[in-house]
Amino acid sequence: MKIFYITAILFFCVSVNAQLHIGAKSGVSIPNLKGNNEQSKGYKSRLELYRGIFINFPLTNSLSLQPEVNFSPQGGQRKGLQEVPSDAIGGVGLPGDINLYAKFKNVTILNYLEIPILAKLVLGQKFKYYICFGPHIAFLVEAKTKTSGSSPLYLDKEGAMPLMQNGIPSPSLDFNSTTDIKESIKKVNGGVQEGLGIEYSLGPGNFFLEGRAIIGVINIQTHPEADGKNKTGSLAAALGYLIRIR
Repeated sequence: MKIFYITAILFFCVSVNAQLHIGAKSGVSIPNLKGNNEQSKGYKSRLELYRGIFINFPLTNSLSLQPEVNFSPQGGQRKGLQEVPSDAIGGVGLPGDINLYAKFKNVTILNYLEIPILAKLVLGQKFKYYICFGPHIAFLVEAKTKTSGSSPLYLDKEGAMPLMQNGIPSPSLDFNSTTDIKESIKKVNGGVQEGLGIEYSLGPGNFFLEGRAIIGVINIQTHPEADGKNKTGSLAAALGYLIRIR
């Protein structure tokens, strides 16, 4: 499906217009997760590598269509006191519907092969300004969580009530692990993108610097009744080069 989708886009773009530009870019992405339940709230942004290739063909002197194929990291991270379901920890002797809390780092890593189709409006001559916007579809490549640190268990969100065993606080637990979560994440995501950039003519093509907002609009969880509803999103900044090949 991925290969067919990409091939169809490339064939359409090449066939409808004689002019064709290609480009590549690389930069950084600052992804974050947005959720609606206790376990999925509180994620902060993390820094990841963002890169991609694209083709561009003009529709008019200032407007063009630009399909892309990008490696787009999504996800987020939490640090400090956070919820740990008691049914995920053996030997505590509590009902499975009671949540425990611990202090550790939790990073959710979601990597996508992302295919936006953007309209691009360019103004200027040698030094140009542009905006771009449009929808995207994204295919899940990797989904995992990485936890690290050690902590005692608590019965409350504030960490004031440690879990007691035989009259003493429970010992610290090791949270260093990596867990594959592909089964709980939908294989296809989607959303919209919008960006601002500048281009400068140099040599046979144009250097460009761009900032972009990538907004997911689909709930990514396969089991929202247990995991809540989460959506991806990120800010990306990239430097690249665009060259006309015909």
